[in-house]
Amino acid sequence: MSQILNSLVIASTHTSHFSIRTFFDLLTSLAYFTIPLAILFFMKKRKHVKFKWIYICFTLFILLCGFTHALHVLPHLMSIEPLQSIQTIAAGLTATISIITAIMVWSIMPRLLRIPSTAELEEANKEIRYLAHYDMLTGLINRNYFNILMEQVINEATQYKKQFAVVFIDLDRFKMINDSYGHRMGDLLLEEVSNRIVRTVGEKDIVSRQGGDEFILLLQDVSPDKAEITVNKILGLLSSVFILDGKEIHCTPSVGISCFPTDALDAENLIKYADLAMYKAKETGRNNYKFFTKAMNEEISFKLSLENDLRKALVKEEFEVYYQPQLDLNTNRIVSVEALLRWHHPEKGFVSPADFIPLAEETGLIVPIGEWVLRESCKQTKKWRNQGHDISISVNLSNQQLISNHIVELVKEILIENQLDPQYLTLEITESLAITNLTDTLNKLKKLQEIGVTIALDDFGTGYSSLSYLSTLPINFVKIDKSFINDICDKTKREIVKSVSRIASSRGLTVVAEGVEEEEQIYIIQSLGIGMIQGYYLSKPVPSKEMEKKFLEKLSFV
Repeated sequence: MSQILNSLVIASTHTSHFSIRTFFDLLTSLAYFTIPLAILFFMKKRKHVKFKWIYICFTLFILLCGFTHALHVLPHLMSIEPLQSIQTIAAGLTATISIITAIMVWSIMPRLLRIPSTAELEEANKEIRYLAHYDMLTGLINRNYFNILMEQVINEATQYKKQFAVVFIDLDRFKMINDSYGHRMGDLLLEEVSNRIVRTVGEKDIVSRQGGDEFILLLQDVSPDKAEITVNKILGLLSSVFILDGKEIHCTPSVGISCFPTDALDAENLIKYADLAMYKAKETGRNNYKFFTKAMNEEISFKLSLENDLRKALVKEEFEVYYQPQLDLNTNRIVSVEALLRWHHPEKGFVSPADFIPLAEETGLIVPIGEWVLRESCKQTKKWRNQGHDISISVNLSNQQLISNHIVELVKEILIENQLDPQYLTLEITESLAITNLTDTLNKLKKLQEIGVTIALDDFGTGYSSLSYLSTLPINFVKIDKSFINDICDKTKREIVKSVSRIASSRGLTVVAEGVEEEEQIYIIQSLGIGMIQGYYLSKPVPSKEMEKKFLEKLSFV
């Protein structure tokens, strides 16, 4: 080392031996040796590294390149007689390692580029269907699947003049138990509660965990009196002490009951009435049950009042479009925003979209409201683009909008009206919406794509969750539902998301992760090959001016 330093000092006084180019060549040689250090650091941080031998060969290749490069620099610094022989050996080793590395890379290319087989797709489908239809903690069917099964029961009961009861169960003071004993104890309690309920009902009855500490039962072919007997048994079992991890846990249920066909003829109202009855049971002391009655129908009155106000809201300009950014993880830039409708009621204040969007769809008001949202969104996007912001817009399409015979012409009209290039508009549809009338949907989506509009499959994983739709439907984006992203740390769900991402990417689709709320989720999402995210980690939906101030003026996320 001292010899090299002395040579540098001597060479610095003789520019004929040590030029600026020699200096930069020396720096380049040193830089070669830093790359293997970075690779080794990466391999140490990653617990499981695929194709480890390729990393090792590539590291040796870079080291030898650096060594060979250094041998060409050394003659400018000192006199070494056997240098030519060393250079020859180094060049030979470098060539050998480079050939080995190239062979190994080409050997794994088929594995990297391989399209999944039909059997693999079917297996992935099964896993996704299970996650989409069953609760991971209790093994009971979940909310989405319960609704599907309930529709089937309603059709059968209507055809054969049968009765059935919907039972809504909520555990009293469950949060207190969770906070006092921990979430693990809470999970054990939920498992035991589900076991006791299943043991009480009949084989044909359906038991579902709706989420949290809520359960819904569908007691088939029973009169109100028989349903009451079953509910009393459940009350007795759930009121008995639970022995969990050697601890005595006391937990009581509040139960609401609605009956078909006396209370309602559709799933939504039957569940809603059972839910209302359950809250009435809580109000009257808990650990009991209530049947739905007309006296509990205040919520229906509120709904009618809300509908009347909703019909006037558009004319009175009470609606506003909020925007939620979508981040490209590869460039760290905001590349698109999703348009989301908000209602500022003059008396009730902010009305939740969960309250008025379903009502708008039920009453048909979603058609004029949806058209207004599309116009406003395109107008705002054109304004932003005129200001120099490279941004696109995503707008949700409802079922009634898509089944309209004029949807393609309407989109064309709005784009022309606002002079917005179609490539900057994405229309989002849900999986359940897409398959309602598959032939008609395919035809309209293809026509929309022909005019340049892109299509996104929204909330993937909440419907039938069939991977076949990724190739059947003419779509450009797949948005993975936040229910999968919330549990992305869970190994099973992570593998499902990975499968969806891999298959979607193999078909040229862009994958967007919805509902991202934590930084930890982003690292996992990136490792799964997902390039775009959306969620509260970036921002909640905000008005256009706030969107400009917080994001569009810089278009990047820090």
